[in-house]
Amino acid sequence: MLNTDKWEVFCLNDLFEISAGKYQSKDEYNDGVTPYVTASATNNGIAQRINLSPDFKGNVITTGKVGCTAFYQVEDFCASSDVNIFRALKFTMNSKIGLFITSIINFSENYKWTYGRQCRVGDSKEIIIKLPISYDDKQNPIIDNVNKFNKKGYVPDFKLIEEYISNLENEEKENNDSIEKSLQTKNLNNTTFLETENWKEFYLHKLFNITMGNGIDANKTTDFDPKFNYVSRDSNGNGVVGFIDEINGEIPFPEGSMSVALGGSFLGSCFIQRKPFYTAQNVAVLQDKIATSIYVKLFISSLVRNECRIKYLAFGRELNSNIRKYFTIKLPVLQDSKGIVLDKEKVFSDDGFVPDWIYIDDIVKSLPYADRI
Repeated sequence: MLNTDKWEVFCLNDLFEISAGKYQSKDEYNDGVTPYVTASATNNGIAQRINLSPDFKGNVITTGKVGCTAFYQVEDFCASSDVNIFRALKFTMNSKIGLFITSIINFSENYKWTYGRQCRVGDSKEIIIKLPISYDDKQNPIIDNVNKFNKKGYVPDFKLIEEYISNLENEEKENNDSIEKSLQTKNLNNTTFLETENWKEFYLHKLFNITMGNGIDANKTTDFDPKFNYVSRDSNGNGVVGFIDEINGEIPFPEGSMSVALGGSFLGSCFIQRKPFYTAQNVAVLQDKIATSIYVKLFISSLVRNECRIKYLAFGRELNSNIRKYFTIKLPVLQDSKGIVLDKEKVFSDDGFVPDWIYIDDIVKSLPYADRI
């Protein structure tokens, strides 16, 4: 585990020569062998391989203007004008250093940049990242008097960076067997068929306390001393798109709460947050009225996503005005030998129905891979 407490800030413009890619018209090339790097966030940014000679040498980092997704490029390549290219001039780049720095950029920058706020060459030159620094034998920071990498003279510890990536690679080789075992499940013979005809409808606001999130814009966040997850309207990574500093005047939501994307392309993305968090715009937060298990929350999060696919529409009928009033899901209800149990207090339903939390728990626990949760 890396201790980042003593890392220092470095501006990417002090570490790299940063330039833009080169526009290529589609009628100028066909399929070939040269990687064509674009602003794609997948496949190392390579959209296809083309039959043009490479415009750029490999052993560099590239980022897309949309999303600022960083990749290390091994091969010589062509790049679209939507790509920023980072070439090391003040230190010797290699794959280990490249992978380390791309991870830092992706961790700290991806959530800040969108179609509406693109990261161009000028923006890239202002990006600040934190890196481990070099120390002498007496554990004092090594200071470079010409301020080659940092205005305070700090020098990145490239040796530590390389050793760290090497250790990760060795651990991966050693742990292949344990990773394979971790993906096995004992719940292989589940033939349960859910009878949903007698399930009853519940308003979501009767099951959970629903509040709008913090509504913090990404460009208002920093990550110099990060303490809290930053949850946005994303369908990947549990909705967590960053790890940010504490923000004065904003109260983080507690772990165990659920986040729901209220609009956009990933409308209805619903996740259980395992650590305290802040939220971006258009994210709601569900908090327990009574304590429920992670299995119950996983069940409900799946129902929320399903209901949104059927009844709601991104950029049309979104959740903002509906989730705290009209949003409903169907759940199995508590029964005894006499039939359905009704709650006179009507805590969960205006009709007095009570969700059968234990049955829901058992449903999820019986599913394949539930024993790995």
